[in-house]
Amino acid sequence: MSTTTRRRPLTPEQVAATADRRAKFRDLAAAVSAMTDAERAALAARIMPTTIEGHALSVHNAALAYMQRPDVTIVGGFRQWAAAGRQVRKDEHGIMVWAPTKNRDEDSDRPGFVPITLFDIAQTDESEAAK
Repeated sequence: MSTTTRRRPLTPEQVAATADRRAKFRDLAAAVSAMTDAERAALAARIMPTTIEGHALSVHNAALAYMQRPDVTIVGGFRQWAAAGRQVRKDEHGIMVWAPTKNRDEDSDRPGFVPITLFDIAQTDESEAAK
């Protein structure tokens, strides 16, 4: 007996919204890739966003985060904020960045990357359980 849960199929509107969000992210990623290394480094140095664990974002991800939210400071995933006693406010739009993943090609040592969604601390509130 399987313990996995089945998700409801996405509506056509949800599929279209997902495709639109991913297309916008690809455009942002292309814009950041078109920057020179010096431009990306200068932008990252100016904002210096970190993760909830205190790790600095990569220069590329810092530039991506800035382009989506210029006031970005501390970022974390939905579950990371919950574990820290904070909750993401309803209807907040996250910041998409690249996260490394194990490469499916066993012959390569290079990691693959997938887009993930993070939220800035300004998009969260202290959770009721933490009060």
